[in-house]
This record gives sequence, C-alpha cells and structure tokens, in this order.
Amino acid sequence: MTSTVIASRITEAREARAMSMEDLAENIGVTRQSVSKYEKGIVNPSPEILQAISYALSFPTEFFYKTEQKTLAGSSPLFFRSNSNIAKKVKNACKYQIKWTDEIKKQLERYVDFVERDIPTLDKEYEDLTLEDIEELALTIRKAWGLSDDPIDDLIGVLENKGVIVTQFATSDFCTFKGIDAFSCWKDGTPYILYHSIQKSAVRTRFSILHELGHLIMHSSIAEDEAVKKDIVDLADMQADRFAAAFLLPATSFPKDIRSTSLSSLEIVKRKWGAAMSTIIRRCETLDLLTENQINYLKRQMTTRKYWHKEPLDDILTVAAPEMLRDAIYLLVDNKIITPIAFINASGLSPADLKYICGLPDEFFDGFNQRKKPILRVIKTGTN
Repeated sequence: MTSTVIASRITEAREARAMSMEDLAENIGVTRQSVSKYEKGIVNPSPEILQAISYALSFPTEFFYKTEQKTLAGSSPLFFRSNSNIAKKVKNACKYQIKWTDEIKKQLERYVDFVERDIPTLDKEYEDLTLEDIEELALTIRKAWGLSDDPIDDLIGVLENKGVIVTQFATSDFCTFKGIDAFSCWKDGTPYILYHSIQKSAVRTRFSILHELGHLIMHSSIAEDEAVKKDIVDLADMQADRFAAAFLLPATSFPKDIRSTSLSSLEIVKRKWGAAMSTIIRRCETLDLLTENQINYLKRQMTTRKYWHKEPLDDILTVAAPEMLRDAIYLLVDNKIITPIAFINASGLSPADLKYICGLPDEFFDGFNQRKKPILRVIKTGTN
C-alpha cells in the first residue's frame, strides 16, 4: 500500500465494473474530464471524491492505494466459452477478474506452496492439429493424470491437483457477464480457468471448464492481436469443443454405454458421465455410434420436449466447488499466520468479489463487516 492514490487503480475499478467515464462522472457528481484527469494521474481526487468513487464502484478505498504487482512472464490472450459476441467492456471486466485472482495467489504464495503445474505442452502448432490428434491428446492426458477412461466425478478437483487455478466470477449490478460461461488464460506461468457463478446446469459447467482446459493446452501460443480474428477464434473454439467432448466422453469407453436411442436411456448416460444429453448426442454423431436417422430422431425428440434449453437432471446434478484458494486461506488463518481482516485488507477487494474468487463463506467476512461500522459514543449531553 502507498499513501498516494494510484491512478491506474481508478481505471481498473471502473473498467472492472464495465462502467464508462461518463457513467462514473454522473455517479460521483463531476465531469468526464475530471474522471479522465484522475485516471491519468494529472489530478489527485480529494478524500471526498475518492470516497464517492469507492461507493459508486463498490470497492474499499484501500484498493486505490494498493501498489501494482510486477508481471513476470506475461499473459496469454483471454479465451471465452460464450454463446454471443462479447462487448469490449465486458472483456475488460473479465481481464481484471483474472488479474485479481493472480494477485491473490501471489499473496498466498508468500506462505503456501501450491501444487506444481502438470499441464502438457504440444509438439505441434494448433493450426496443424487434426481431429484425430485432439482425440489422442485427450486420451493421453487422461492416462498421464491417472484417470483411465472412467467418468470423472470431481473435475475441478482433478484440475486443481494439476496446478490449474479454478475459480468463479461473480455477476453484479454493474456487469452480469451475460452469455459468458467461462474464460481462461495463462498468467506468469499459471493456468487460470474462471467460470460463471450462475450456470444453467452442472453438466454445462463441466463442459465449459474442459473447453477452457483445451484452450490452455492448445492455444497458448496465439498472439493477443490474433486471438480476436474470427477465423482463428472459430478454429480455436471448434478444437476446444472437440477436446472437451473427447476428455469428458472418451472414445475408448463411452460408446459401450450407448445401447438405445431413447431419451430415457440418454438420461442414464448423462447421470453416469456428467455430460449434457445434447453433448452425448453430438458425441454419438462424431463417433458414428448411431445412424443419421437415429441422430435426427433424437434431435426431434429433444425439440419436442424442449430439452435443448433445459434437460432432465439439470436441477439435480451438481459440480463440486473450487477449494485450492479457499483451503490456502484457511490454512494461514488456522495457523494464525494471517487474520481474515488482514487478508481482506491486503487484497484491497470487496467481500463480494473475494467471496466468489476465493470460494469463501459469508461468515468469513463477519469480523470485517463489523469493523467497518463506525463506533459512536456520546461526548456531550444537554437539553434545549
């Protein structure tokens, strides 16, 4: 922390909430030009203005004094699993979610040894990968990670044990991240996957996380200015989808469970493998497990029963929450190395942001919330 407001933190806080300069200026009662001067460091905001900025953007004032951490090895582009075009302001908000997660990890690394990264690297460029290569890649990683070809119960636990930092990102009144299921990138040699805290279903979450794992493994060499080109994005997403399907439903074992073309039988397969019925149908089509007529019949049945939007078991199946960051924090708290209040203050983030990034329960913030209440006492009494 410094004693001077860090101008870049004002920009960061505003962009993290997907807010324009005009919107912030209106919220705090100043001109857009004033906000621009604060963010460029030309003018230092008064304590009253800083308090207004803090309130408008839902950040503790400590955030604006927190020094930036040095980037060691740079970052890969952000990759998204989404069902729509993503606005630039939303991409910026996602970028900061990764940044904060990385800052928290580095804060904890001063005391905790995290699991060493065990993510394979490719021996060829992503453009040269065939679909058969991707299928083989998924099976090879499964074998290397000791997963055989059985269904994976705790997918997030598997990834955390291989050094992937998996967290949730939170919606808010500022930014709902609508249309984004998950995103990922490498930062300073650490792979990050963040998934939406509000998901349509556990099976969709699992597929989204594996889609992002595919990006981390296959597409880290893509330059940032290339990662926005439609042809490259389309190819990378197709490859990531193929990897996710092959990892989730391996060709060496999954076909044995396809014994019928009824939706009720697919529901049984869904429960066993933790994959959406729509994903199972596409996988059957990819692996030629069913005829074209059988595939079309299943698709018509899905349409008739409106299963493309919501499937059976979607309200029942769950996905285990990330534990690595949360467990590291509690390890330090339980051993009296840090206190919850000290950790929160050092992060500079709001309890709402930390709750999702670190998977912390509401009670973790009880002492912090109580401390923030002003302590008042009577110093003079009198009558009129």
